[in-house]
Amino acid sequence: MKLRISLTIIIFLAVLGIADSGYALHQHYAPPETSACDFNATVSCTAINQSEYSVLLGMPVAALGMAGYALIAGLAAAMIFRFRERTVAWLLLALAIPALVFSLWLTWIEIFVLKAVCPLCVTSLFVITSITVLAVLAVWSGRGEMTDS
Repeated sequence: MKLRISLTIIIFLAVLGIADSGYALHQHYAPPETSACDFNATVSCTAINQSEYSVLLGMPVAALGMAGYALIAGLAAAMIFRFRERTVAWLLLALAIPALVFSLWLTWIEIFVLKAVCPLCVTSLFVITSITVLAVLAVWSGRGEMTDS
């Protein structure tokens, strides 16, 4: 896959992640009865977004997700415009991998601790997994195309 196509898909996915995290942030502060993704006690955004695990260092995890996805989109855009491509590619990967690990940890918390699943979180897991795979492919396949000038 061409590097530019991969980066464009990463930007699209990051925008999807921003929207997903934005709605999760809204749900974090919204009254429980307003959630569009509460189907039952097991499939519930409210159960997750209002749990003790929805905040990290005093900040809602969804807000951190929005910021992370915005940074990912910015890094991918910088690469499209050929700004220090190699460095930025590695920064993108260095951001995507820990984000994926964090998302997997949160998924584990959902399933085994809270015993509920949030459709927004599952969407975010899909998005960051896809971004990470594309970032690996971008670094791997773009080795000959990228410059750092």
